[in-house]
Amino acid sequence: MIKMPCSFLSALLVLVCGVTSAQEQPQVLELESLKTPPASPAQLQLAIESWQTPQGSQVLFLRSAKLPMFDVRVVFDAGSARDDGASGLAQLTTGMLDEGTTQRNDLQIAEGFDEIGAKFQKSVHLDYTYVSVRSLSSEPHRDKAVALLAEVLGQPQFAEDKLQLIKDQMNSLSARNNDYAMTKALTQLYAHTYAGHPYASPKLGTPQTLEALKVADLQAFHQHAFNAENALITLVGDLTQEQARDIATQLSTALPGGTALPPLQEPTTFEPEIYHLEHPGAQSLLLMAIPGVGIDHPDAPALTLANLILGGGSTSRLFEQLRTRRGLTYSASSHLLQPTGTGIWVFNTQVQAKYQEGTVALLEDLLQEYADNGPTKQQFIDAKNKLRGVYLRESVSNEQLSQILMRTGVHQLPLDYRQAFIEQVQTLTLDELNVALKKHLKLDKLVRISVGPTVEQHPLPEQPAG
Repeated sequence: MIKMPCSFLSALLVLVCGVTSAQEQPQVLELESLKTPPASPAQLQLAIESWQTPQGSQVLFLRSAKLPMFDVRVVFDAGSARDDGASGLAQLTTGMLDEGTTQRNDLQIAEGFDEIGAKFQKSVHLDYTYVSVRSLSSEPHRDKAVALLAEVLGQPQFAEDKLQLIKDQMNSLSARNNDYAMTKALTQLYAHTYAGHPYASPKLGTPQTLEALKVADLQAFHQHAFNAENALITLVGDLTQEQARDIATQLSTALPGGTALPPLQEPTTFEPEIYHLEHPGAQSLLLMAIPGVGIDHPDAPALTLANLILGGGSTSRLFEQLRTRRGLTYSASSHLLQPTGTGIWVFNTQVQAKYQEGTVALLEDLLQEYADNGPTKQQFIDAKNKLRGVYLRESVSNEQLSQILMRTGVHQLPLDYRQAFIEQVQTLTLDELNVALKKHLKLDKLVRISVGPTVEQHPLPEQPAG
């Protein structure tokens, strides 16, 4: 059982292809997706139900009876941004939740979930922390899974003899993260971008901050941030509304009483800067960033589409220029990072260290050209269709639907946000996208971070003809 799952900017795209058996006469095989009309925005509408428990927890529920299973997440405004100077506090508190309750030890908790085939997870992010369970939806399994989750959330023991174990795990993970160039770059990016803001706090803390944390600090943070009014409960799966209401009330009742935490202060706009971080190897990771927009910003649909064209996969402009035409890298991409109330637009690639400066200059030229001229009409049309397909593929499994509900609740988005968003994308014109690009893709705020060895620089190889 993994005690402390950790994820950072991970994404997975699964393509499933079906092949029919050959007939006696030769036939032209056609992809079904090409014969089926594109999905309408109405197909993206999710029948999300919302209410509040008597204890003050917000609930989002989506019935999905395809499988006899359900997913429940309890999401708290208790991410690393709530550490309040004691970096690592949220992660340490969450790491201790299933290390023992007032009724069971850690082994008994793990065995309790295993006995019913339930999957228990917990994860700490900037904005939030969530604890989740996936279980069969039959009454015996459901009742046991929910009761055990309620116990873990509401009655953690925070035993002194387990505290150092979790601290050691966190310090070990921090040390391993230093072996990864991307982790180094992102840590530096957030430290610079959000200097003076809670988002700059390292999620795993430091050996010094962890050493200072005591059991009493964890107990206080649990009471302060893991309370019912500070919680969002999402439910997806084979449940009736009555069953969903009972589960939400049971979990909300198990949590400490308290009040929702006030919103964090708005981050200030970051200033341009250049960083080079020494890292062994023959490659340099290049990460460049400018201010982006929040998920609820009016220009978010336009920039989401623009980002997909620029750095969203093997057909993107960055990949085509840096990989396909020049062979400088195996990958080049861009991402919109959107913590609550803010955003960063990130562009990254990895090249031989001797081509670092030349690639940086090339990247800046490519970004400026995109800002000045925008995409082609065909790129614009193709990206609209691709984005619509991505949205459909992201709403298939209970896990994906749980992510959607969590995002909706954490960012306090309208329940029909996904449908409205894709409708905005589909009605967007190329001129409107170009206006948004000129407004936001400005390199005067560029932060540039390179991670790799310091070596003599060489000019880029000549671009192959044609």
